Amino acid sequence: IVFFGSAHFAVAALEALVKAKHQLLCVVTQPDKKKGRHLQVSGTDLKSIAVAAKLKIFQPENIKSKESVNFLKSLEADLFVIVAYGQILSQEVLDIPKIMPINIHASLLPRYRGAAPINWAIINGDKKTGITIIYVTLKMDSGPVIMQQEIKIEDKDTAVSLEEKLSFCGAKLLMEVLVI
Repeated sequence: IVFFGSAHFAVAALEALVKAKHQLLCVVTQPDKKKGRHLQVSGTDLKSIAVAAKLKIFQPENIKSKESVNFLKSLEADLFVIVAYGQILSQEVLDIPKIMPINIHASLLPRYRGAAPINWAIINGDKKTGITIIYVTLKMDSGPVIMQQEIKIEDKDTAVSLEEKLSFCGAKLLMEVLVI
């Protein structure tokens, strides 16, 4: 498995893969950036987990570049797991894994395709949302659904609390998908 992710939402899924001892060939995440009040250069939360688990890390500026594509091909992955990565993948990249590229998306697709699905569910006063695991196609969040799980949005939920619940739900659903 090659794992793609950058946002905190992806942490639970990566931790679940590590805990389950899946063969993780590489973690692909965004390049280190200046953050915080003092603009210290730091990596994503996923990079920290990958370092702790002694996983190979790849942080390309452009995932579609020839160098990136060649590197990903060299890994000979069966599966790409993509969770809140932050760059659009080309068809050339999507064609690399031997089995398929899959994505964990924080809504019950087709509702809330694209960015900020958790925020939109809260803003629109939805009573439920969920996780969708899809086969990744070139058109964003439009691939065939592999599995979905619905969760209730509580009145007290905020975007932060809902993201945390969905993150753990996504990790659990991913583990179910990987045994299918």
